[in-house]
Amino acid sequence: MFYNPYTLWNIYIMMRTIHGVYITYSFFAWFLGSTSATFFWLVSFVYNPYEVKQIEDKKRQEIPIILLDDTD
Repeated sequence: MFYNPYTLWNIYIMMRTIHGVYITYSFFAWFLGSTSATFFWLVSFVYNPYEVKQIEDKKRQEIPIILLDDTD
């Protein structure tokens, strides 16, 4: 067991420090993640003059539909 109350105080300080580091890390991970997502969204509107144009889609061939009915 703990023989010295000062040891308990040091354990408390250590736990408080570790918890503070975890909370700070979580905040910065959240903040930088949301900020970078917003930044990339804003940069997506910047005009790129060297953009590779897409190839035109293949033309669809029209197939005539013949309706057969027996009402002649």
